[in-house]
Amino acid sequence: MATASNPSSGLSTGTAAGAATDRVFLRKASGLIKTAGTLDVFIYNIGTISIGIGIGGILLYGYAVYPGANLPVGAVIACVAMAMICGGMIAWTLTIPRSGGIYPFGSRALPPWIAFMVSFVENICWIFLLTLGAYWVTNMGIAPTVTAIGSMSGTHWITSLGTALAKPGWTFLVSTLVLLLAGWILISGMKRFFFSQKIVFTTAMIGSIVLIVVLATTSRAGFVHNFNHYFGPTATYRGVIADAHRHGWSLGTSSFKNTLLASNWFFLPLIGAAYSIAIGGEIKSSTKAQPLGMLGAIAISMVVWVLTMVLANHVFGKEFLGAIGNNSLNGLESTPSTPWAPILGGVASGSVVLTVILGLSFICWIWMWVPAMQAYVERAMLAWSFDRAAPGSWGKVSQRTHTPVVAIAIVTALCILALVGICFWSFFATMVIFIETALVAWGVVLAAGVVFPFRRPDIYEKSPIAGRRILGLPLMSVLCGLGTIGAALYFVLTYMDNFAAGHEPKRLAVLVGCFVVGAAWFFVTVKLRRRQGIDMSLAFKEIPIE
Repeated sequence: MATASNPSSGLSTGTAAGAATDRVFLRKASGLIKTAGTLDVFIYNIGTISIGIGIGGILLYGYAVYPGANLPVGAVIACVAMAMICGGMIAWTLTIPRSGGIYPFGSRALPPWIAFMVSFVENICWIFLLTLGAYWVTNMGIAPTVTAIGSMSGTHWITSLGTALAKPGWTFLVSTLVLLLAGWILISGMKRFFFSQKIVFTTAMIGSIVLIVVLATTSRAGFVHNFNHYFGPTATYRGVIADAHRHGWSLGTSSFKNTLLASNWFFLPLIGAAYSIAIGGEIKSSTKAQPLGMLGAIAISMVVWVLTMVLANHVFGKEFLGAIGNNSLNGLESTPSTPWAPILGGVASGSVVLTVILGLSFICWIWMWVPAMQAYVERAMLAWSFDRAAPGSWGKVSQRTHTPVVAIAIVTALCILALVGICFWSFFATMVIFIETALVAWGVVLAAGVVFPFRRPDIYEKSPIAGRRILGLPLMSVLCGLGTIGAALYFVLTYMDNFAAGHEPKRLAVLVGCFVVGAAWFFVTVKLRRRQGIDMSLAFKEIPIE
């Protein structure tokens, strides 16, 4: 007797066929539900961009490490390249609207072992970066905000508390609590996660607007007066610049090369603009939500960054920003604290209340990295499990909250382990080189998308963009081609930038090791499944379960 089938899920509905299908996928349905609207997707993406991390990193490193750079132009270049990458990811997620990041895409377009390997490596990168986010909540957000409040109010114990929080032991403790809180919110369900993100985003955005208003209404003379008042006579505006010059730093002349390299610090957070591919199967209307969520997040980030940097140049001065960043990075005594955004903005405002608002905003921006990135990794683990490429327990989804509870627990534990390395081992504290690795993984999948309409027309022709062409080529091929170029550009830029990432042999060895482990994992799993009577190759011939 013939059996009917469900083409959207690739699952047969007949009894005999259903039993056969159960041997292909872990189960007939993922257990995830569609809870994300367009606003949720936008907030998810702009949160994982984290406007605050972009501002914080570029104010500290921009002119200090890349003298002569044009930071507003660097922001625009990074945003354009990320928009190209997002175009390719939009094409993919509309063609295969499933949760799991790049894994559902690559596993249906590439040799399965390559698809799993790049997904494995990509998620190692995200585990590191979300852990770095938890570390930055304390080190870049809470500690400098407390220090600024103590200095501005003249309260010594508050200043001492800020200094203590920046020490490895306290940073580890507070950051661990941040990771545990993120895990708890995700276990509670995606509705609670999206609701919490709305609250945090609103707070973060208010602070960013306040910073722009403060900078727009503050003169250079006003900032110099406030800085000298709060930190003098030990540290003065002119003294900071003079000390940097004495130790060999200078602003230099205009440099397009340094503009490109400095743009890495905008691109680092911008990669989060495409993170909603992780929850593709949980979005109510992907056709509208994914393009608006990704590209809208990039557009808003670019506007805020360009405005902030133009005003920062006017109020603080390029030379001062470069000098205080250089002095902080080299531990010179003329600089009282790391010049994070809450400190500089707070000093410019001259108000403890506004400093608290700016600090809280900065903390909120960084926080948004943590649970959102964690959700990405968990969805990838879930997708691996469905295809039998990971233990079945990793695919366990709570019937009450519809969240992958086992995967959440595993990722939280791995992040705490990674936090040990970041807090107590300088080798890992600067491993921004992981972005290079993620770009390789994304580049491989984007390149596969160029030929996907021709290699898998059975899947592509069911896509809502299947009938669209540019210059006679499928829209997906064009968008993924541009995305591959964008990923390749920033792989080259991060590879060339020895400060942000570079290619130090020891670190490259770690990254190559991740690829080797990912490939080995897949081949060992294939053998184990064969002993269980399961042919994993069958799963890759169908669209992943919904």
